[in-house]
Amino acid sequence: MAKNIFDLKRELRQLRYENDFLQMIDCSKEDCKKYQQMLKNGEKLPEGVFQYTSQELGETNSFYTIYETDLTEEEKSEYILLRQNLMFNDIRTIKNCVLFFTILAVISLVLGFIVAAFK
Repeated sequence: MAKNIFDLKRELRQLRYENDFLQMIDCSKEDCKKYQQMLKNGEKLPEGVFQYTSQELGETNSFYTIYETDLTEEEKSEYILLRQNLMFNDIRTIKNCVLFFTILAVISLVLGFIVAAFK
């Protein structure tokens, strides 16, 4: 059976965007017009400037630059640990809510049986 080959570098880059280590910064309208004119004249875009592309539309008139955070490896690790801690707190809150409603359901069932027994 054939297995799919995953481009791990692409996946890592996508995760960097999702976690804001890399950010796409839109260019101003004036800059977009200037870059569009450069492309019409057959010139290359300046280094670090990219054109948005869409599979349905092809190239668009919008451009962006990529901002990479200047965090050290230690700061990135700390950031990831703090995000995990926040996620753990969210899971703990969900667990407590489920526990609360389960206890309410059990109490209502017990009270329902008691009321039914005395009728």
